[in-house]
Amino acid sequence: MSERLIRLTVEDVAAFAAASGDRNPLYTDAVFARRTPFGRPIVPGALTVFAALAAVPGDRLRATGQLTARFSRPMLAGVTYRVAVREKDDGVLSVVAYEGDLSALAVELTPGPALAGAPAPAARAVPATPDTPEFPARGHEISGEYGVPAPAELRALADRLGGTEVPDPLLGALAWASWFAGMRIPGRDALFSGLRIRTTEAAEPGYRATVKSADARTGTIVVTAACPGLECELRAFRRSALPAPTWDSATRVLPAGDRLAGSNVLVVGGSRGIGAAIVSVLAAQGATVWATQRAPGAVEELRREFGEDRIRPLELDATDADQVTAAFTALGDVELDGVVLCAGPPVLLSSLHPDNVGAIREFVDTSLTMALVPLTAALERLAPGGWLAMLSSGAVEDAPEQRPQYLIAKSAIEALGRYSALRHGLRVLLARAPKMWTEMNNGPLGRMGTVPTEQVASAIVGWVLNRTEVEPVTVLSPTDLASWTFTERVPAAAP
Repeated sequence: MSERLIRLTVEDVAAFAAASGDRNPLYTDAVFARRTPFGRPIVPGALTVFAALAAVPGDRLRATGQLTARFSRPMLAGVTYRVAVREKDDGVLSVVAYEGDLSALAVELTPGPALAGAPAPAARAVPATPDTPEFPARGHEISGEYGVPAPAELRALADRLGGTEVPDPLLGALAWASWFAGMRIPGRDALFSGLRIRTTEAAEPGYRATVKSADARTGTIVVTAACPGLECELRAFRRSALPAPTWDSATRVLPAGDRLAGSNVLVVGGSRGIGAAIVSVLAAQGATVWATQRAPGAVEELRREFGEDRIRPLELDATDADQVTAAFTALGDVELDGVVLCAGPPVLLSSLHPDNVGAIREFVDTSLTMALVPLTAALERLAPGGWLAMLSSGAVEDAPEQRPQYLIAKSAIEALGRYSALRHGLRVLLARAPKMWTEMNNGPLGRMGTVPTEQVASAIVGWVLNRTEVEPVTVLSPTDLASWTFTERVPAAAP
């Protein structure tokens, strides 16, 4: 068994995108990637295979007749991964990239008629914009020229990463597979989950791809492709577009009313997910809601749905004290009746491992900063009797196996809420949210077993409307939030 460390850079990703033609925005567009489960651009799966194969002896690469790869979790630029190579009893060579003790990439190389003998893809121009096709039907076919924009640049990139022994046909096939999944089917909203490349006697002049299976419930798509001298099977998931809050969704659980008319509420992290749902339900109750977002767009869409008098955008990064101060200055003499804190960093799989200490500390620090900076700025603006709602998680009650950083961060957030109640006289809600379908988990099976965001948002706003508790801190469990129902008649109001 041998090991090697790999660390890919943003420059490597850009070089791969140019050479392969796979310019999927999940890899190349920070704004687009921010609204995915990963919160930032990830490294293309095929590029991680390039780097991992640098750990394999050249004679084994040249004798490989089939390569399979599984992308079990995203790999990020600037992170160091450990690649372990071992031979299995059946002669298959296993190549696994680890982050800490969790596998991120698993490759198997099976001996056979050599992939090295297949034709390499030709140089050809490809469109720079990914397709956004309808969800494909089983049996759908697509064909074209087998090529990539810059085979020579692929070769140079692999050499730079240490993969000098990786055959050109294999490099080209990996790059073509990445291009097809990221730019054609599934296209823009693809998450590449795995592939298999093996030799074949067929001599196709180009490629002919067929959708082998397509499950609209999970978004899973399997494509087989006949290429010159090769047969490929590509597995990918297509992320579904999340529904934006509407007047109907905002009043589905809690009927519209004017109980919060005249109230000013700040929602930090109000541009998407549960934050946007809370904004919409507050607006449907007549509140003026100041919703934060890092870039313009999402809150403006909420304004169009609920009215400019009810929703006001605040553009800021909750971790940037200067931006928060400037935004609060723009509020003028507005006095806040309540604050909702629901912003947080993306939650990726992790474990308690020496290699993960830095990432865990960074996650906890970012989570606390996104709560502390706006809360401390808002304290002096809160009206007497003001309230604070903090989005916690059911993870506090049921520790997740591979997200220790999430449990630690949410426990710290709850401690901040309790302190705010005891030392600043606020009425505080700690909402331990159940699993919801948001961008945080918009992956395979992500929507299965979820509670609608409007249900959780309505329960939180219901607490705001009916605060009769004696204790300064209220904790609502996942069950409380998921089962909450409207019981008090609220006068109806038009949108």
